Amino acid sequence: MTSALHPPVILVAERSLSADYACVFEGILAGMQTSFIPRLIETRLLAPPLPVSPEGRALRAPLGLRRIETALRSPGGLGSDEVVCTTPEALPRLLGPWVKIVAISSGDPLGFAMSNTTTSAFNPGQLYPRLFTRELLASLTPARERWGFKIVFGGPGAWQWFREPQDPFADRIDHFFEGYFEAEGPAFFQDLLNGRSRPRRVRAEGSAGPDVRPLLGPATLGAVECSRGCGFGCGFCVMADIPMFHFEPDLILADLRTNVASGQPAALSTSEDFFRYRGQGPRVNPEAVLDLVGRMRQIPNLDFMQIDHANVRSVLQFSPKDLATIRRQLPGAESSKYLWVNLGVETLNGPLLNQICPGKIGSPAAEEWPHMVDEAVNRLLEAGFFPVVSLILGLPGETSDDPRKARDWLRRWRHRPLTVFPIFHEPPGPLPADPPFTLAQMTRDHLSLFRECYETNFRWIPRLFWDNQRLAGVPIGRRLLYQILGRAEVLLWRSKFMALGCMKVRAKSRDPGRAR
Repeated sequence: MTSALHPPVILVAERSLSADYACVFEGILAGMQTSFIPRLIETRLLAPPLPVSPEGRALRAPLGLRRIETALRSPGGLGSDEVVCTTPEALPRLLGPWVKIVAISSGDPLGFAMSNTTTSAFNPGQLYPRLFTRELLASLTPARERWGFKIVFGGPGAWQWFREPQDPFADRIDHFFEGYFEAEGPAFFQDLLNGRSRPRRVRAEGSAGPDVRPLLGPATLGAVECSRGCGFGCGFCVMADIPMFHFEPDLILADLRTNVASGQPAALSTSEDFFRYRGQGPRVNPEAVLDLVGRMRQIPNLDFMQIDHANVRSVLQFSPKDLATIRRQLPGAESSKYLWVNLGVETLNGPLLNQICPGKIGSPAAEEWPHMVDEAVNRLLEAGFFPVVSLILGLPGETSDDPRKARDWLRRWRHRPLTVFPIFHEPPGPLPADPPFTLAQMTRDHLSLFRECYETNFRWIPRLFWDNQRLAGVPIGRRLLYQILGRAEVLLWRSKFMALGCMKVRAKSRDPGRAR
């Protein structure tokens, strides 16, 4: 069928991003699966397809694509029919001799994201984000050869192609765009549209925050940006050197209204540190955060607001009363039993963390870091939040005592309502001299920590999932399917831990020197 749309610019994300997730944990679960999970389960249950218009326009699109679309359609730019967000399924009906650029977004095109390298190490098969990226590029190759349009690859995972420059699929990409789009991207696209030569790799610096305009279309998950960047210098984060930029409340609220008007009653507030909103450097601004959540609550038909990341240092600058007020004022909070927030602990080794993340701890002595973590976790729990703690295994300079200390810390907290996710160290950018952490490097202490973390998670994640999906309006039948799948996942993970434990015991008995 010939489309009524003849756009010169098409924006599309690989299939794991182009999905109609009801809540962010659905997206996390789908994005970490490998082809070991049957494709039908992945593409129909875990990552259901996005709705599209008859001519192929995505009715909702990932937030990053919506930002690009809005930037390209700024006054004097492209028209609404000249830049179109679509899905991999609908893409073929938009292709033709009129197309000049197909821009692809992916967060993990080669499977190097830290959370995914961790789960894929335990699971056979190819990561679905990697598989879907290859399928999308392969499907575009004949049309590219026929009509001569340019393929531009961007998104949070664009850097991964330069970790493996010999990947054969890299040859199917004409240009790579890294970084935020709004400041440099429109001129780059205009040059391509006009046939001007541009470098194959373009790296935009900074947050491009002052150039951001309100969204012109709804984003998946009802996602809105509160802030961009971080600037704490962590060696494992792509936001390490980008100073945090905070958006004005009016822009955030406008984006929320756009999402709610599209029929999405649940929203996701994205930031590297929600509690640092409109602060100065690492200093927080409690009044600004309280004002923002109060204004969010006033938006009609916004039934639920999920926040994402928090920094230990930021949480500790809020009084228990202010934290409880924020929790209470967030839309839908009164109906949520498990309003989670990701707390980046990374390691209990404060001096090591100070070397890798010079801005994360701040003025207290690095030796105080475990006490800071305890206090932050306790304050969040007392305020009614559900902490989702992240730990990184295999950080450069990690000592043999670190996994044992982390395990002892977990045992003190595991009976409280929280989860702890251990992930393998995988720094972005070119392969460092210190190789990324792998399953082969995992010691028995690492495995013990990993297993105990997941036993804690097996207790709480099903409840969190059920609660989040309920608030997002997921039908009970689909929620029950997720619970059944979750029980099967628990059995698989336990069998993997048992098998790996036996392997480690045999390896140590053969050669004790192999233990790290």
